[in-house]
Amino acid sequence: MTSREGYDAYTLYLGIKLHFYSKDYNFVRYNGKVKADINSFLKRKDKYHFGKLYKKYKQDLQDFYIANLSVYDLWAGELLENECDKRYREWKKRHQKLTYMFETEVSDQIRKYKIDTLLKVNKGQHPRLLKAYLGSEISLETLCIMDEIIGFTKDWERLIQEKVVYPDVHNKINKYKVKSLLKIIKKRKINFLIKSLR
Repeated sequence: MTSREGYDAYTLYLGIKLHFYSKDYNFVRYNGKVKADINSFLKRKDKYHFGKLYKKYKQDLQDFYIANLSVYDLWAGELLENECDKRYREWKKRHQKLTYMFETEVSDQIRKYKIDTLLKVNKGQHPRLLKAYLGSEISLETLCIMDEIIGFTKDWERLIQEKVVYPDVHNKINKYKVKSLLKIIKKRKINFLIKSLR
């Protein structure tokens, strides 16, 4: 590993971490650019962790970071743990079967509830779809795709009175939509959702 590879892994880490945990930073808009320099990086005690991450994941490093940093705010040493590798492999499987997963999760919810019932904020409480996400009945990906198609989070932001759990979920949805491949597959999902709602 060269110091440059470790530095590249570090700046990618900073950009994705800032994307998910800073309100003002957008990885796509800033093209992943962050304020960092290689001399400061070389003085860091964790520089070897970034080198190991680069060596292990190479071209998959961005996906690895997204899979883990979209869920938890982790430092480099924690990213080397087996749990993070397991989370990445599960994330990768979900994305490989995203179409099937989306269709299955949406179908299950629509079989139980009408779309209005799923999305309705009643007396400031969490809507059924949000409860399904919080209860792990649907994935973050499904929630993001549905929001891309329907655009319900703007209403939720205004109507949900609870200000502890939902603001974090709202931020996660918005940040994840920008950084993931969900926009690419949106068109196919729109057709499926329209058929499901008939």
